[in-house]
Amino acid sequence: MAAAVVALLLTAAFGLWVTFHFGGITLSERIDDLGEAVVAFAAALVCGAAALRHVGRSRRAWLLISASAFAWSIGEAVWSYYEVGLGRQVPFPSPADAGFLGAVPLAAGGIVLFSAARRRAVVRLATVLDSLIIAGSLLAVSWTTILKTIYSHGANNLFAQAISLAYPISDVVILTMLLLLLSGRVRARDRVSLSLLAAGLLANLLADSGFAYLTTVNSYGPAQPIDTGWVAGYLLIALAGFRAWLLPVDPPQPKEQAPSRWQLFLPYIPMAAAVVASSVDALISGSVDNFLFYDLVIVVMLVVIRQFMMFSDNTTLNDRLQEQTAALQRSEEHLRSLVEHSSDAATLADGYGVIRFQSASVQRLFAFAPGELVGTRLVDLAHIDDRPALLNCLSDALKASAHPTSVTCRLRHKLGTWTYCEVTVTNLLYLPSVEGLIVNIRDVTDRKELEEKVSHQAGHDPLTNLANRSSFRNALEQAIEHLEPGRSISVLIVDVDDFKSVNEALGSELGDQLLTAVAARLEQIIPADALAARLRSDEFAVLLLNTTIFEAGPLAESIIERFAGRFRAGQTEVVMHVSVGGAELVPGEETGSDLLRNADHALRTAKAKGRARYQRYEPDMRIKGNLPDAA
Repeated sequence: MAAAVVALLLTAAFGLWVTFHFGGITLSERIDDLGEAVVAFAAALVCGAAALRHVGRSRRAWLLISASAFAWSIGEAVWSYYEVGLGRQVPFPSPADAGFLGAVPLAAGGIVLFSAARRRAVVRLATVLDSLIIAGSLLAVSWTTILKTIYSHGANNLFAQAISLAYPISDVVILTMLLLLLSGRVRARDRVSLSLLAAGLLANLLADSGFAYLTTVNSYGPAQPIDTGWVAGYLLIALAGFRAWLLPVDPPQPKEQAPSRWQLFLPYIPMAAAVVASSVDALISGSVDNFLFYDLVIVVMLVVIRQFMMFSDNTTLNDRLQEQTAALQRSEEHLRSLVEHSSDAATLADGYGVIRFQSASVQRLFAFAPGELVGTRLVDLAHIDDRPALLNCLSDALKASAHPTSVTCRLRHKLGTWTYCEVTVTNLLYLPSVEGLIVNIRDVTDRKELEEKVSHQAGHDPLTNLANRSSFRNALEQAIEHLEPGRSISVLIVDVDDFKSVNEALGSELGDQLLTAVAARLEQIIPADALAARLRSDEFAVLLLNTTIFEAGPLAESIIERFAGRFRAGQTEVVMHVSVGGAELVPGEETGSDLLRNADHALRTAKAKGRARYQRYEPDMRIKGNLPDAA
């Protein structure tokens, strides 16, 4: 803001000085010449700094603008040498014209590089045609206002006439480039700097046109008010470079964007101006100027070529759009078919877990009609015991965009039953086209049953369906770990007497039936909170929680008594007897292995005393059991 105020004050001061010639014409002439050279050179420096700040196309563009300002400052320095150094009028043409005219193509190249998008070949060709249409139209306007006068007054000196014509023609080139810049897409970050640049070049254009006209009619002198246009122009260019220098390093160039409606019509505004100017000229002169006639004919031909080319391109794009639309429809139909006939139920929920859409598969899985659950919270469909896990899954999904999170839970069937499902949630709230949670629901009842079956088989005896030795040991260790003070744990080991002889006599098949019957009867006898297990072929164990060995004694006697009855194996009835050994845990001193070993010692003692007996463990049994080994 401060820089703009300073530029405005300098322009106003310069304009007043060269208009009213404070301090005399000589001082005003020096301020005029040196001021223009200094301002142009300053603009070159600032634009050069902006170029160093940026990269790629922007850097090259600002370098060309800087070179243009520098070339103009060299031309003005030569001009000042004639007027200030030598004290004589600058001849026309002069070496200074090389700097002034050399600045034009550099500035035009810089403007071209400020394009904001990568364009297709057809669009680039249309841009070339637009530039020719604009240039031809502006040339017609310039001919009726300046060029015709310059041409008619400079007929005696061909070189001077060419130089005189070069200035307004250069202005036509610059104005054409500016109109093309305005008709294209400008990045928002560059809008201010490029607007300042356009305003500066426009000010220079007006000053150039005035200079060319006054020079042609021999009316240009030192310290003219029109010189203020160059000072204002290069101060605006310096502000543009300063603004660009303040911007961060260029981001990647955006892709091509469609121009707005007014930008499409902008290239034809100069054409309308050319028609109006030519009509006015014909009315004033009473005849059609040959140059204007051929110029407008060429412009009209260019317009026809451009329209035909764009019509052809639009037809091609329309055909391509129809193909892509058809492909998109096929893709949508394919996707819809996959979703509707998938075994999984696809669900779209909002950030609060409220269902917004469900695929038709929900009817096959849960008997709900499509759309019936819209507006229902997904959590409300889950079993009350599984809701915390589902809520955690939704919460995790909200924290991790695009990373699926899964949970297995029970969801309610319309008939009131529960279905084990795997629920996978993917957070796509950040996608404008979705703005929701994608929930995939898969029926995993069969898998869950298989997992439970495998887990059951891993911990149970396949013949009797009792807990196996490993499962029994785990239950025993957990019971010891969670044993409360003042409580006790006891273990009974039950062995079928003479089972080997019975098995050999009846055969293994009937023997297995007997073991199954033994297991069933054992489960009928023990308390509900006790655990029965098969340790080996004919040996079983019972884990009694919160039970002392003295409390376990009556149960052991009951087992022996109940097993004295007959067992049926096929068509055969067999009388079976069992021996029982029991032991109680000494808290803090014994492990689960110790407890099992003690119960086993008690069982051996019972069998040694005559079968069908119960024996509780006594400490001296371990010593007696180890004596043979010691021997």
